[in-house]
Amino acid sequence: MSRALVIGAGVFGLSLARELAGRGRSVDLVDPRPAGAGSGPSYADTRILRCAHGPDRFYARSAWRARTLWRELEAETGERFLHPTGALLLATGPDTGWERASLGTLRDLGIPVEHVPAAALPGRFPGCTAHGVSFAVHEPGGAVLAARTAMRALAASAARHGVRTTVGTAVPDGEGARVDGRLHTADLVVWAVGPALPVLFPGLTGVVAERQDSYWLTARGPWAAGGPAWIDRSAEMYGVPALGGAATVKIVPDSVATDLAHVHAAVAAGELPPHARRYVATRFPALAEAPVERREECAYAWSPDEHFVLDRLPGTRDGWLVGGDSGHGFKHGPAWARYVADVLDGTAEPLPRFALRGPSAAPGAHREPPGEES
Repeated sequence: MSRALVIGAGVFGLSLARELAGRGRSVDLVDPRPAGAGSGPSYADTRILRCAHGPDRFYARSAWRARTLWRELEAETGERFLHPTGALLLATGPDTGWERASLGTLRDLGIPVEHVPAAALPGRFPGCTAHGVSFAVHEPGGAVLAARTAMRALAASAARHGVRTTVGTAVPDGEGARVDGRLHTADLVVWAVGPALPVLFPGLTGVVAERQDSYWLTARGPWAAGGPAWIDRSAEMYGVPALGGAATVKIVPDSVATDLAHVHAAVAAGELPPHARRYVATRFPALAEAPVERREECAYAWSPDEHFVLDRLPGTRDGWLVGGDSGHGFKHGPAWARYVADVLDGTAEPLPRFALRGPSAAPGAHREPPGEES
């Protein structure tokens, strides 16, 4: 039986370990924390699942496929973590080309989507104003994933498939990995280490570790409990409604920092940044003065062109790097794992977009909306 060693138990690594084991490989998974109980970016509270990716068909198909696979994981484990809230893209600002392209692409692929005129927005989604909105793109199949619960379900399923987990810190060592001083080798070694990628493999990719803060506000008004997840790409804001009777909603200004010690240095922990507070007051008036209940920090691995990374590790026979989630990777987890496993099995070719690329990779070549994974 072929042996695989997967380093990293975030959503990419854990999903891949489970997928490889399901295909008959003997799989060992290494992470500093027990699988399903981590503290990295895959273990924040919520993730938005939307299929809109501008004109990009690969990511749109992947997200739609992942929705089905997440549902299958719910059925397998008895856990409930996919909340079918829908997802709403607000087309604001002078350039709405990304939203228009998303609408056309989803229609072409047969993924449920609808165009919502600005005038109809307040009636369709009470509590949300149409201020500055040209139109909206509504995905009725969009959802919010309760990430920690999803990761727990992935870990349980992986264990049932035979994945063995070692708790420890891994560093590259030739063809294998040295885990707390002990060398581990396998026929296949995959490094799926999230924000640690540029630390362990400096110079190989343009991936940098970034951090973003999410703010949980007291839920008020009709939008709080009944609205969809939403993204305003131009304003660099997104949010999640209160789920399952929760008393808070999540608001995320797309402010990031490569200094992971802090993001909003001048903003107290219990305050929403002023520009975000102004946005909320305009877009969701009932939340204008809602207090911040808590703040959550989230790191992710950002690629300059915002494509994922899937390529061989130079200098090894069968070592691979997988990562570069760029703040939009979580929702793809199980579908991305199937694609990666196909590549590793030799039944699919890795797309050039995923190849190793240095810091000079063109920013904006593939522009995603805010990193709605935190």
